[in-house]
Amino acid sequence: MHIKFLKFVLIAAIPSILSLTVVAQTPGGTPSADDMSARVKQLESEVETMRREMAELKAMLGKNASAKPADPPAKPDTRPADVAKTDVKQAPQPKKNLGVDVGSARITPYGTIYFNAFSNSGGTNNADVPLFATPTSSGNVSASVRQTRLGAKVEGAKVGNARLSAILEADFFGGFPSVGIGENFGVVRLRLANARLDWEKTSVTVGQDWMVFAPVNPTSLAAAAIPQMAGAGNNWARLPQIKIERKITPNINWQGAVLAPQTGDFATNAAFLIQPTTGAASRVPFLQSRIAFSGKNWLGSKKSGAIGFSGHYGRSRVFTGAANVRNDIDTYGVAVDWNLPLTNRVGLSGEAFFGENLGGFQAGVFQSYNNDFAFSQGVALTAGGVRAIRTRGGWTQIGLTPPTLNDRLTFYVTIGIDDPENRDLTSVSRRDWRTRNLAFAGEAIFKWTPQFSIGLELRRFYTTYLFSGAQHANHVNLGASYSF
Repeated sequence: MHIKFLKFVLIAAIPSILSLTVVAQTPGGTPSADDMSARVKQLESEVETMRREMAELKAMLGKNASAKPADPPAKPDTRPADVAKTDVKQAPQPKKNLGVDVGSARITPYGTIYFNAFSNSGGTNNADVPLFATPTSSGNVSASVRQTRLGAKVEGAKVGNARLSAILEADFFGGFPSVGIGENFGVVRLRLANARLDWEKTSVTVGQDWMVFAPVNPTSLAAAAIPQMAGAGNNWARLPQIKIERKITPNINWQGAVLAPQTGDFATNAAFLIQPTTGAASRVPFLQSRIAFSGKNWLGSKKSGAIGFSGHYGRSRVFTGAANVRNDIDTYGVAVDWNLPLTNRVGLSGEAFFGENLGGFQAGVFQSYNNDFAFSQGVALTAGGVRAIRTRGGWTQIGLTPPTLNDRLTFYVTIGIDDPENRDLTSVSRRDWRTRNLAFAGEAIFKWTPQFSIGLELRRFYTTYLFSGAQHANHVNLGASYSF
């Protein structure tokens, strides 16, 4: 800036210097000696003045050389006021994150608070999350928050070339203290506790996780602690396991797992001491596998969809009679599951299965095997020892999001059935087996905010018993959830 200013001064002075060199002409064209002498003196005087001014200018510039030049004055906004206001961009507000960095990993707590007010018209096996109707008990009204779940996940760590993540999750659905209002003091129950290693196409999970067999569940605010349609066609369990997943192609994924053989027949009433179930006594772990076909733009809906085929195998060892006779029976299952968008606003999900000795997954309407099985020969019964109960069933749910309320309202309709084989339910002793369980559910869920939802669900059960006959019960549930 200073150099440019000096150049400007010198250029401005050039015309004055040149004008002094012009020799005044006499009328005859020849300058006189006196005129020449006078002009030379004038030129010397002006040059001396210029030298003095240049020296002063150099001194002034040297003094201010290190000073920061002043910012130019702000240009006034001459646009109309309404345009200027709407064009102003606010600084983005930082998103609140509860995570904490620990080395290269990040630990993030999360949770969902559930509130459920409910009413049952008749007897059910459970009041707040019923699964089938019962011939005893009566209707009731109450409320609960014990489906609330809390957890923490770890992400960002590395083990060699693999990404390491982990999750720990629990709810309060583990029972009640034996005190006056103990139903409001839900005991903490472990849901998930596992670590996972992810490579480019392969992952390994070690710990307690959802099982590989029949992994899809319906959407419900009323049934969060126990998936909706459990005992009515929806097999489910969270078991300790070692699971491997492999992406065979971009659209085909395979899973295989070795799981704890927990058949659901808890063998002791001890609170802390574990005794083997019939599955653990067999010394054969559960083996499960699943292959799924998926697409990112199913039926042109621009949404992902998938169809999976899964299988399960295990064994139970049952001891009967005074002689403690050993009986080995298999547990197996085959299932197909689907989660498909039919259109941009309609989705369909569900499962269908068949197998035997699946009570550990709440199939067979919570019935695994008949340890007092009898062959029916006319009116006579012949003891047949232990027999696995065969069963089949499934569930399906359709969801619709109408083009209203900014797509925050969704309706769900679900039907499920579990139908054990009646021939496997004949016993020497009189037992009121559950021979079928049919359930219907309709629900509306409004997502008030991305974190807060409310829903109203109506569920109806038709449960048939071998001797008590058909039993009906309605369950109405007003639920709300807040996630963080």
